[in-house]
Amino acid sequence: MATYQTKAIVLSREDIFEADRLYHLYTEEFGKVRAIAGSVRKSKAKLTGHLEPFNLIWVELMAKKGGDLFITTALSETNLLGYNASPNQISLFTKMSRFALKMLRGQEKDKEMWDFILNSFIKVREIKTTDPFLDDYKSGFIKIMGFGDSVEEAGYYLNDFDML
Repeated sequence: MATYQTKAIVLSREDIFEADRLYHLYTEEFGKVRAIAGSVRKSKAKLTGHLEPFNLIWVELMAKKGGDLFITTALSETNLLGYNASPNQISLFTKMSRFALKMLRGQEKDKEMWDFILNSFIKVREIKTTDPFLDDYKSGFIKIMGFGDSVEEAGYYLNDFDML
């Protein structure tokens, strides 16, 4: 079983099985990954606080036979959302995460995309109005992916218009 270490942004989480969670991470070294953290919903679980959505973390992943990834260690570096986030900022983080999850297709290291997503999440702390920021985020994202310079132009190339 191989282990990997990298920085990651926790984009989302889903409860699975009795006490486990499936995490969607965007990692610096591997791009978008899905990884399971066992027993994190138990009251004495040590990883739970580190694996909150919108945290920037250092994570160790273990690959088992069949390719499934498991989180063995996670340490928070910072909460990208901040502790005094407004409801608008929380909503914006959620929309940005969902967009990233729908647009990113798999494990592929992309330094430019990592820097863009991380810096965009950091900037959310300072904004007051969310609408132009979200549009700029989507356009920048699409441009890095090579689908054009705007959401409208990307719609020509992409089949799933709901994601835009």
